[in-house]
Order: sequence, then structure tokens, then C-alpha cells
Amino acid sequence: MRRLLIIAAIAAGTIAVAGIVVYGRMNASLLTARPATPIRTADRKPAPALSGTTLAGQPINLRTYTGKPVVVNFFASWCAPCRSEAPQLTRMAQKFGTRVQVLAVANDDTRSGATRFVHRYGWTWPIVWDGSDSLAYRYGLIGQPTTFVIDQQGRIAWSHQGKVQNGALADVLQALL
Repeated sequence: MRRLLIIAAIAAGTIAVAGIVVYGRMNASLLTARPATPIRTADRKPAPALSGTTLAGQPINLRTYTGKPVVVNFFASWCAPCRSEAPQLTRMAQKFGTRVQVLAVANDDTRSGATRFVHRYGWTWPIVWDGSDSLAYRYGLIGQPTTFVIDQQGRIAWSHQGKVQNGALADVLQALL
């Protein structure tokens, strides 16, 4: 009886491993990087209003940037994925220069924490401090980081919850330009 149980366990384990291998081979395409693509133009919704005061004390309004793509990144200084993607956002902003506007929104954070974060990563674009989380609420934020790309007409062309993977944001921006 014991020998039968051992044989059955080995057979079940072998079948399970074979099943995992077959499933992995059948779904390998899910593991390969595909270019990120914007939402179809006909399906885009207007971006919620975004206005406020930057950490530097300047008023800001998303409508000011109509005519060029805008990257809106919600972050918090204590957020590990935000810290991980910050250098990538800096490189992306340098790559696209004035063809794209980058805005960041510090939410669920302190003003001093956001300021230190911005200086640490060399962010030179406008940073809005959302102390009341009203912008996060308006954009339906679940957590940080969250990134939105707003098209030239002020509509949401792409959004991503979590750390943006290398190249995904650039793929979307290239498609819009």
C-alpha cells in the first residue's frame, strides 16, 4: 500500500511538472516585452482637471500644455517603486525634451519629503504637492506610482499602475508624436 502511494505521488509530481513546462511554452509570448500602445483615439476620455501650486510656489494647470503630450506621474517619497522608476523618468524627460511635458504629483506625502525626492533624482519639471489627495481622488488613484499620458487634445491616452517598465512610456510617447 505504501509503495502504491509513493508511485502515485511521483506520477502526480511528474504530471504537474510536465503541465507547468507545457503551459510555460504555450504562454511564452506573455513573458516577452511588447511595445506599450496608447488607447485607441476613439476610446480616449478627457483627462480630469489638474491644477494646483507647484513645490516652487507657481500655479499650474494641465490645460496650459494642450498641443503636446503630457506625462503625469503620481509619486510619494517613501514609495520604493517610485524611487526605482525616478531615474528612468529623468532619462525619459531628457530624451524627449520640449516635445513632451512632464508633470509630477506628490500625494500621500509631506512637502519636505517630496522636495527631497525631487532634488535627489534631479527632476526639473513642475511638481504639484497634493496634500489633500484631491488630485489622486480625481484621477482614481489606487496607489503609487501611477503614470498617465495625456494626448495633445487633453485626453487620457495611456495609464499604468505601478512602476513603468523600461521603454513602455517611450513607446507610448513615440506613438503620440
